[in-house]
Amino acid sequence: MKKNRKNLALLLLAASLLAGCAGQSNSQSSQSSQAKSEKKAESKASSKSAAKSAASSAVSSTKSSSSQASSKSAASSSQRADANRMGTLTSQLRVKLPGMLLPAADGLGQGSSNLNIRYTSSSSQNVVYYSVGNSPLALNDSRIASEKPYAVLTEKKNVADASSLINYQEPKTGLPAVKIAGNVTGTEEGAAGSTYLQFNQGQWSFVVRASNVQGQKPLPTAQKLLSLYQQYGLPDTAAKSSVQVDVGESLGSLNTVITWAKGSSVYQLKAHSTETAFKMLKSLN
Repeated sequence: MKKNRKNLALLLLAASLLAGCAGQSNSQSSQSSQAKSEKKAESKASSKSAAKSAASSAVSSTKSSSSQASSKSAASSSQRADANRMGTLTSQLRVKLPGMLLPAADGLGQGSSNLNIRYTSSSSQNVVYYSVGNSPLALNDSRIASEKPYAVLTEKKNVADASSLINYQEPKTGLPAVKIAGNVTGTEEGAAGSTYLQFNQGQWSFVVRASNVQGQKPLPTAQKLLSLYQQYGLPDTAAKSSVQVDVGESLGSLNTVITWAKGSSVYQLKAHSTETAFKMLKSLN
């Protein structure tokens, strides 16, 4: 009897231990399941956040691209409007001054939207004045006369002796040689408080004048002049022609003077900027 009681006690103890293990296992399984659910929820939240971030980035990128496209479009429209103003005024000039060579480009880096043009004409010459005002005005508006021209183009008609107007300079000898660039060499001489640096290319003579009083040097300007000539060229001319540049550029100074012959006419372009002059002459027709 005692033995049966002892066995019964052992069975009850074993049953209790088994129940405890099963509860612990169920608890661990429940915790594992809860952890998996939490991770799954975190993953979904992360995915949603990433999707929102990507969508926001895409919207931002689209807005940025749209803004850039709008800016480019506005700039392009402005450039077309500037080019159209020069084209419109030049078309009107061709009617008023038939047969005269005229530039299609204004040569400006800025201010084209306020480009203004006036002209005078007689039996012996045509003169066209290019300026930038506070507002765009009609061709030959009387108010343009008060504006300082940045370029002046003159055509002298039916010229018997072109050489007297062109002032071409033959290459000099017996003077100090100055290397300008590459194989191009010029000569230098001083006179009346100035230094003159000259070089020749084809039918053209180039002379740069620098003021000794102002401490100017002609070489840098001569080097720039040669570079512009090599980049843009100059009008075709059968006669010997000239380019004269005074060192220093300022509005209204017209320090660059380019003179050449075409048929029975002699043309001269004066400009405050040498580069502007070359750009205008490149588009001459």
